[in-house]
Amino acid sequence: MPTLIIKGKITKGYDHWLAAFDGSEDLRNTKYGIKTIYRGQDLNEPDTIHVVMHTPTMEAVQTHMENDAELISEAGGDPSPEANSMSMASD
Repeated sequence: MPTLIIKGKITKGYDHWLAAFDGSEDLRNTKYGIKTIYRGQDLNEPDTIHVVMHTPTMEAVQTHMENDAELISEAGGDPSPEANSMSMASD
């Protein structure tokens, strides 16, 4: 299963983002087959988060991001492409 590595910006603070992110773990896992391995805050940039996930395909992640864009926005995820980077790696 490929590993997705995300570096992203948040707009509503880490505690708010973390509660929303953790609260949607079951959704990501059961609906899309995405499992979180790690999530955390950058120690030098408080508005930057790092997430590592196992995903069945990149398409599963794209579908999740499209279908749940409002949820991601409410969590404080910055939707602008320049605020985020994603890399796929082998498992």
